[in-house]
Amino acid sequence: MELFVLVGCFLLLLVMGFPIAFNMILSSSMYLLVGGYPQLLVVQRMFEGMNGFSLLSVPFFVLTGQFLLKGHLLEALIDFVNAFIGHVRGALALVTVGTCLFMGAIVGLALASVASLGSFLIPMMKKEKYSPAFSSAVMASASLLGPIMPPSVLMIIYCVSVGRTSIAGIFLAAIIPAFLIAIAQMLMVHRIAVKRGYPRHERCEWPDRWKHFRRALPALLLPVIILGGIFGSIFTVTESSAIAALYAFFITFVVYREGKLSDIPAILKETALTSGLVILLAGSATVTAWAIANEQVVYKVIGPLSSLPQWAFLLMVNIALLINGMFMDDYASVVVLGPIIAPVAWRLGIDPLQIGAIICINLVIGLATPPFGITLFVTSPMAGVTVEQTFKEAFPMLLASIAVLFLVTFFPPLTLWLPRLFGY
Repeated sequence: MELFVLVGCFLLLLVMGFPIAFNMILSSSMYLLVGGYPQLLVVQRMFEGMNGFSLLSVPFFVLTGQFLLKGHLLEALIDFVNAFIGHVRGALALVTVGTCLFMGAIVGLALASVASLGSFLIPMMKKEKYSPAFSSAVMASASLLGPIMPPSVLMIIYCVSVGRTSIAGIFLAAIIPAFLIAIAQMLMVHRIAVKRGYPRHERCEWPDRWKHFRRALPALLLPVIILGGIFGSIFTVTESSAIAALYAFFITFVVYREGKLSDIPAILKETALTSGLVILLAGSATVTAWAIANEQVVYKVIGPLSSLPQWAFLLMVNIALLINGMFMDDYASVVVLGPIIAPVAWRLGIDPLQIGAIICINLVIGLATPPFGITLFVTSPMAGVTVEQTFKEAFPMLLASIAVLFLVTFFPPLTLWLPRLFGY
């Protein structure tokens, strides 16, 4: 009865459009009320969910992105990518995908990519006669690379929630899939651009490429600092995020002098709003995850599913998570569903890093699938089109991303080769 109340209340509030974090808090409170548990458990579990040391990296990574945006280093990244692939048909759309890949290696949030890049890349694409819906679709699908390319906030939350999974290890496991998804999206974008005759830019000569490379070098060094420090065991994920924020501050305010001290309060406010949303979701989802664990759902699921062959279980997980992504936030999903799916996968002999990468990539793709795909809702107003128009244009890019997901699912070396190389 208690589990029925939890699920029923959650689905009802979801259909009503209730904010997902408050939905989970209220649904869990109803569960506790019906089950006769003290409501104080909500506060206790939320605090536990938000009290992880690794979660300290979230505001620092967001702050890093805010400093880069203020320092106009994102424009330098765009010019750098454009210098190398701008001569190909559909140049600006391809540059959008490539820049989102680099942006993901710095910030690790899909909404950060959409907010920082979409505001001027979408108008630029429209100016070059790309259709508004296509411009919105490219930005919405390319922004998915943010939470896949390490450092990924989603993967940090997954590791904190599930356990038995190294954050550095899952970062390594996600690098090859991220590049494959970027390549698949680029191929699809180029095919559409050739078919529609979208423009390309003049080929950039090597002296100009070198110039753009030097201009973008401070931003390009950030992934080297973050990932090199983590994989080289020089510092932890949380320490790397703080160092990245300090580096971005130094570049923006000292080297390029693009920022003013008066800008810092606004930057900190935006950082607090974004980080607070993510951490609130992590805390509220922990309450729901506790309720599910209290009902021993994991043990009830492990029995029937542990008799399945690996391929059937993984296929079922992919389909279920892709459907889940249409309705539920990725951060909430990973905290609630990760602790259910991962133990079953481990029992079937699936590597913790592989199942972690599969779960996170699935949930990220859900960010661009209707009816509640958040990136669709953010990019569509920027382009002046409806969500339906954006999704229609984004569908080929999403299919390409899903194709890579299934390739990663059923060919483990794509996720495990790099971690094994580094000893994970």
